[in-house]
Parts: sequence; C-alpha cells; structure tokens
Amino acid sequence: MAVNFFAGDSFNYTGFLNLDGVAGGTFGVAGNQPDYSQWSIQCGLFNEGATTQVGFFTVTNLSDPNVPATNGLYQLSAPASATALWPVGKAEFWITARGPDGTTISANPWWYSIKANPLSKLSGQ
Repeated sequence: MAVNFFAGDSFNYTGFLNLDGVAGGTFGVAGNQPDYSQWSIQCGLFNEGATTQVGFFTVTNLSDPNVPATNGLYQLSAPASATALWPVGKAEFWITARGPDGTTISANPWWYSIKANPLSKLSGQ
C-alpha cells in the first residue's frame, strides 16, 4: 500500500527508529537500546526500482542520551520548493541507520504515490 503525497507540499516527519537486527545497549526508556544519538541516518526517495534518487531530505537526529524517551527520535524534512520537483508516480522511500562501529541497518522501503496538486497551479497560491 502506498502513502499519498502531493508534490509541492512541505514534507515533515518525526518518528522513532524501529530497526530489526540492532544489538542491545543501555540507552532508551527500557535501557536496552544502543545510543542512537551517535548514529547517522540517511534517507532518500527513489524511482520505482530504486535506480535513481528523485527526492532528498534533511535528516535531524533528535536523540539525546540524557533524555531516554528521545532515544531513536529523528526528523525528516523537505521544503515545498524541493518536493515540487518530485516526479508524479510511484516512488520508494529508503532509510538507513549507521552506528559509530559501522553497524548498518536498513528498513524495508515505503511506497509513496506522488500526486500532482492542481491547486498549486492557481495564481496567488
């Protein structure tokens, strides 16, 4: 199932890393996660088949090792001016997290259906 997104809208998402295969640690609310504040997060929007990147995001790691409830929290954003260039059609969203020791975990891609917004073509909008 694809998530609908309208080209030309601002993209903002905040969520928690939920990756299988990550070794335990002493961070997070339950004290059993790695310190995600030390991890780098990459993501991108790709054409169907993931051969060409069509969308770029700013990624902000919001994890604070002193605030357990924020461990693994991150924000993804892209301004409306950038998403206006995303091609209409089916797209794959990929995200990867890399730990300081080189551990790399990728989530299964999410499908997006990029749609044209006819209201964005109106003058004064």
